Amino acid sequence: MAALTERALQFPFQALVRSALDEHGGPGWVMVEDEFWCRVEPPGHTKRIQGWKAHVSATPLSAPEVLHRAAMALAELGCSFKFPARAVSVEELTGGRYDRAQCGKVITAYPRDDEHFRQVVEALDQITAGLPGPAILSDRPYRRGGLVHYRYGAFTGVPTLTNDGVWEARLADPSGAPVPDVRKPWFCPPEWAVTPLPEPPAVAGPGRPVLLNDRYVVREVIRHSSRGGVYRAFDRDRDEMVVIKQARAHVASGLTGSDARAVLRREADALRTLSGLTPELIEVFDQEEHTFLVESLLPGITLAEWVRQQVNEVPDGSGLTFERTKELAARLTGLLAEVHRRGLVYRDFNPNNIMVTPDDRLLLIDPELAAPTGRPASRGYTPGFAPPECVSAGPADPAPGPEADCFSLGATLFYLVTGAIPAFAADSAPPRPDAERLALTLEIAEARRPAARWFAPAIRGLCAARSGDRWTLGRLTDFLAEASPPRGQIAAPQVPYDRLIDDGLAHILAAMGEDGADRLWPSGPFGASTEPTNVQHGAAGVLGLLVQACDALSRTELASAADRVARWLQRRRRMIPHVLPGLYFGQSGMAWALGEAGRLLGDEELTDLAAEVALSLPVRWPNPDVFHGAAGAGMTQLHLWYATGRDVFLDRADDCAGGLLAAAAHTEDGVFWPVPDAFDSALAGISHFGFAHGVAGVGTFLLDMALAGDREDCLEAASAAGETLIRAAEHGPWGARWRTDRADPPGQGLLYALCSGSSGVGTFLLRLWQATGHPDALDLAREAAAAVYRTRWSAGPAACHGLAGNGQFLLDMADAVGDEPYRDWADQLGACLYARHARLDGLMLLPDESGTQICVDYQVGMSGALSFLLRLRHGGPRPWLVASAARVGSGR
Repeated sequence: MAALTERALQFPFQALVRSALDEHGGPGWVMVEDEFWCRVEPPGHTKRIQGWKAHVSATPLSAPEVLHRAAMALAELGCSFKFPARAVSVEELTGGRYDRAQCGKVITAYPRDDEHFRQVVEALDQITAGLPGPAILSDRPYRRGGLVHYRYGAFTGVPTLTNDGVWEARLADPSGAPVPDVRKPWFCPPEWAVTPLPEPPAVAGPGRPVLLNDRYVVREVIRHSSRGGVYRAFDRDRDEMVVIKQARAHVASGLTGSDARAVLRREADALRTLSGLTPELIEVFDQEEHTFLVESLLPGITLAEWVRQQVNEVPDGSGLTFERTKELAARLTGLLAEVHRRGLVYRDFNPNNIMVTPDDRLLLIDPELAAPTGRPASRGYTPGFAPPECVSAGPADPAPGPEADCFSLGATLFYLVTGAIPAFAADSAPPRPDAERLALTLEIAEARRPAARWFAPAIRGLCAARSGDRWTLGRLTDFLAEASPPRGQIAAPQVPYDRLIDDGLAHILAAMGEDGADRLWPSGPFGASTEPTNVQHGAAGVLGLLVQACDALSRTELASAADRVARWLQRRRRMIPHVLPGLYFGQSGMAWALGEAGRLLGDEELTDLAAEVALSLPVRWPNPDVFHGAAGAGMTQLHLWYATGRDVFLDRADDCAGGLLAAAAHTEDGVFWPVPDAFDSALAGISHFGFAHGVAGVGTFLLDMALAGDREDCLEAASAAGETLIRAAEHGPWGARWRTDRADPPGQGLLYALCSGSSGVGTFLLRLWQATGHPDALDLAREAAAAVYRTRWSAGPAACHGLAGNGQFLLDMADAVGDEPYRDWADQLGACLYARHARLDGLMLLPDESGTQICVDYQVGMSGALSFLLRLRHGGPRPWLVASAARVGSGR
């Protein structure tokens, strides 16, 4: 039945629209389909850059009727429009996890002009009146309660490469300048865009507290989503703080007609049934088409956060003790057994839905999916914690039996003993069972975390693929009763690094696009919007990997591939409207990679092209950082100076340093390089500590410049950057960490990655010690290394913000101060990467930043991970860093 439902959801809408066009539009209409949308244009259509557009919402159940009616009206009016190609897409567009501002935009109509717009919205409103669909938050409703909404926005837009290296369809302001097409979860047209419709009566502006049900004063937003908000509020009747959950009408609506409001009411029923195991249900009420659930505010933190804290605080990195793990496992088993005794299957038992209170109680939260076995239930699950029968369930299949919760308990115990989320990228057929993939991770973790060794049989038994093969709660209880601490040490399994490298490179070569492709490799949703020549998501990063691999492995097919990528970059460069300086998001990385390819191939044309690109880069730029800004350009100039000996590159690096010294902001907290508030960038206003966008990255370039150009002022600035980071470090048994931005309160925004956090800051501090001998810099670099090691199981795979980038830092430490323990630590990070591999068409492939998808990108995909593994196996310098500090030595 589930398979039949899935086929129904793939129902194509084109026939509905075509019949409306044939009956009401006449000949000459054009329909073009892509992977998601169908676009429809009348004969003689002239494309517009921008204007007032109409959106029509719907639910998965009402969409065919809404679409057919709307198509009839739009055909008669000769208006172009787009709609989702398949029914399943409506479920996504109106789902609870869709972008809050965009949720509900099922049909978009593009009128010819303002008069045509008025005709279109009136006709659409009349023909869809009375049909259900969610409100669209970015738009203004044409009529309160109707499906038709409107906003001013881009039609074709002005294609613009932004200062952040992202391609956007922008608006043209009255002067012709491109400006962002802002989509907020409220109506906010450009101030110069005058609406063609009468303005509705003004509503009261912000300033007064929000009062719900004449009782609850909203104090704080916990989170927003398309389905509604979650708030902390003051209950005037009970004189205490409470939690309020909101459900918006017709959002997350299924083919049964049930929507987020019904789900919230089912959660209220579950809270009643599970009283004493969950927050107290206070009341449920409706207000202005929304449903609200009010519950008591539980003190404490989620089990997920508790595990992150506890595991990282263990001084030897061994994780939770056997005794503590056994005790928690028994309590979790008892908690789940009581849920079953009360007649429910929880269906979403996972560490984020379990609270640990200050008095060490375990309580359940968010029981929205809980249901009696056999009763039709809405589809939903948390990836990694759901059994196969829940993942494959249809939209209204009967709720599974308690065996489903046993799988979730096993996955939760896996998280308890490893700190890793048990979610993986999908294998190709035949896929390995979940229990087998979990067992590999446990085998790797067992050597360092004794509790993982002892719990492995229980986790494998609970997470069996077939529900009938799973351990019951009773069997787990018996297992816990007989438990004793594991004895002795076991050796970690050998990691097949060479196969991971070979298979990854084979995939990259096989997946490369044609020479005329817009992108050589597909990227993720955000990566696909960036300039495809960059290091972060594009071809320059992969070229850097291919050169590194060819240096290490001397394979002709890698050299040929490097040459192809370099020639593609050469052609694509002509399509870039203006040059951006960043090393990872701009064209600095392209210049760097082309220079390395020229060296590898002995190709003077590529070497000259690299110099040409580098000399076109702006070295003074409002954004001072490495990833998007001036410091990245400065690093590239120095790299090419070392590579070629041409003084023009040193001169340009010198000019870059002058601009950065002038841009430094000296504060009571130290020196910072903020991105100006007025700069047209998503990063405007930040004042970061980290490597990608802040003090550590700019400090790294200034240190490189001090060593290359013998500039005392740059050395002083780099030292001041080091002192800033030394003062800002937050210490603990887990090592040293740094908050992301100067504005973050102490203890918040603490990260461990290259881009922001311990790995990137440690990279700079280690180089500062190598250049100056500053003892505090080395001590903190050691603490930063300890931090990234301790968080290895909770880190994602990526180079930018995960294991691959953190592993590169540990190899830096090993090269600078001696192998132990840092090379062993780096090897353990490599083992964590291996634990997450997928098998596609016989190849072992490493996943991207999500851990559940495969992409080639350098900074967020497999290329960066392969770069780390190549260096771990074959040595070599740190990619994308100037080698100046290594030339000086260690702690001079």
